Amino acid sequence: MRKRILLYLLYTVFLIILIQLGITYSFELKSLNSTPYNPYPAWTFYIALSVFIGLLLGLPEFIRRYKKPGKWRIQWERLLIVGLPSLFFTFSLFIFFSSVGNYLSLILKPWAYESYGVIICGILFGYTMIISMDKKGE
Repeated sequence: MRKRILLYLLYTVFLIILIQLGITYSFELKSLNSTPYNPYPAWTFYIALSVFIGLLLGLPEFIRRYKKPGKWRIQWERLLIVGLPSLFFTFSLFIFFSSVGNYLSLILKPWAYESYGVIICGILFGYTMIISMDKKGE
């Protein structure tokens, strides 16, 4: 019991430190790119960090499933229904400012001006990716 509590505590501290370092680094990225501003490195960092955080949030469940006996399978329904839209909106900043963005501007405009939605969708996508892997009993 104590070992599990210690592991969860370390896991939580690691997540908090990772988020703190990510926020600090994103501020540095913004200040480095202030003149002439190139948003692509900051966007790439936001996406990578948010997907990584989502993966880490799903890690305890993945480890629990890893220990179960059975054959690995992918839950395609979850990936298609939750993962695909969250992936689309995770990359909405890049899509909005591409040539395809002209056709999807009505949908993507709110996502392009605030990065919070992109970060939340990145976390959702990372979490969905890792949780969509399951073991089916033999």
